[in-house]
Amino acid sequence: MEENQRLASLILLYVFQGKNVEQSLSIVLKQIKSDQVSIGAVKSYIYGVLRFGWQLTFILRRLCKKAPPPPIENLLLIAFYQLIYTHDEAFTVVSQAVNAAMKLESHALKPFVNGVLRTFLREKEKLMSQVMHNEEAVFNHPQWWINKIKQQYPLNWINILEQAQKRAPFTLRVNQQYMVTEEYLNKLADKNLDVTWHGQQAVILSTPCPVDQLPDFNQGAVSVQDLSAQYAASYMDLFRHARVLDACAAPGGKTCHLLENNPHIDLLVLDKSPERLQRVKDNIKRLDLPTPSLGIKAEDAQNVTNWWDGILFDRILLDVPCTGSGVVRRHPDIKWLRRESDIKQLVTEQKVLLTSLWPLLKSKGKLVYVTCSIFKEETSEQIQAFLDQHADATMLNGTDPEDGFITPDSRHDGFYYAVCQKN
Repeated sequence: MEENQRLASLILLYVFQGKNVEQSLSIVLKQIKSDQVSIGAVKSYIYGVLRFGWQLTFILRRLCKKAPPPPIENLLLIAFYQLIYTHDEAFTVVSQAVNAAMKLESHALKPFVNGVLRTFLREKEKLMSQVMHNEEAVFNHPQWWINKIKQQYPLNWINILEQAQKRAPFTLRVNQQYMVTEEYLNKLADKNLDVTWHGQQAVILSTPCPVDQLPDFNQGAVSVQDLSAQYAASYMDLFRHARVLDACAAPGGKTCHLLENNPHIDLLVLDKSPERLQRVKDNIKRLDLPTPSLGIKAEDAQNVTNWWDGILFDRILLDVPCTGSGVVRRHPDIKWLRRESDIKQLVTEQKVLLTSLWPLLKSKGKLVYVTCSIFKEETSEQIQAFLDQHADATMLNGTDPEDGFITPDSRHDGFYYAVCQKN
C-alpha cells in the first residue's frame, strides 16, 4: 500500500536527522492516524533502506541529476529496495510509489517518480553492475567504517561486512525458572515453528515472528536475546549469595538472565537512565523474577560515592556503552547515526568505568567486561591497556585480549568478552 511507503519515508526523515528507528517511529505514529498502515511492512521498508542504503543511494544519484526533496528521495529508496530485494510486483511498487508521492508533496512530482522508477527497471542490470565498482555501495557501510574493519581484520574483513548486511537470527532465551528448554521446544513444535537448540537455554527460530505469537511469552517463558549476549551469564561464574553488581544494566536482558539462573544472588542493578531502567523493571516483572536484593538504582556507575555502600563485590558485570558496531544487522540505523569521532569519547567513558569499578572488587573476584562492539579500540586494545596498568588483574578467558572476540556469523552477533580476575 502506498500508505506504508509514505509513512516509512516520513520516519526515515527523522532517522537521517539523527534519531534511532524506535524514536522516529514513535514521533510519526503520534502525528498520523491511519487504519491503512501495516507496521510490519513499514518497518521492513525502513530496515531495508537502512541495511542497503548506500547501494540504493548510489543508484538514485545515477538516475537523478538533482536530488529530489527528502521525503521523495526516501520514497524512491524504499521503492528501489522493494524492486531489488522483495518479491513485490514491479507494476504495483511503481503505482503505489506514484500515489504516495502525490500525498507527500504534490501532483507535480508524480511524473518524476514514475519516470525515475521506470528508468531504473529498464536499466537495472547496468546499474547493478556499476554498484560493484563502489565500495560503500557494495558493503553498505560508510567508508571510514569499511577502512577500519579492513585495517583491524585483514583476513576476514569481507565476511564481517557481508554478515552485517544480513538479517540477524531470531534467538530466544528460555527462562529456566518457568520451564526447561526441552519442554518449551515441544510448545514451539505444537505451533509449527521451526527451531534449533543451542546450549542449555538458547533457541533460534528459522523465521522471526511477533513475540505475542510465542507460546507463554507474556507469562515469562522466554526473552529475545542474541546467542552472544547469553554467554555473559556463564562468564559471571555465580554462586549462591554472591554479591553482584550489574553496572550498566538497561534494558535488562543480561540482568534477567543472571536472576533466572541464580535467583539467590545479592544483586545491585544500576543504570544512569531512569527511562531505560524502567525496561529492566518491566522485564523482571514479566519474567516473575525476584526483585534484586540490593536494589535497582538510577545512578551513573562511575560516580561511585553516590551509590556504593563500601562493601566489596564478588562479581561485576560491566556491559559498557559502545558504538554497537557488532550488532548493526540487528540495528542498521547504527551505521547511519554513528560517527568515527564517537569512538574516542566512548573509549574514554569505558576506561573511566573500568578504573572506577575495579577497586570495588574483592580479591579473587571477577569483573566481566562485555561490549557489542568489534572495533578494537573499545575491546582488545581497551583491555590490554587496562591489564598493563593494573598488575593485580588477569584475563581468564584467553591468553591474549584478542581471544575475547566473537565475530558475527549465522548464529552470533559481534561481541567481546574479557573476564578479569583480581589477584
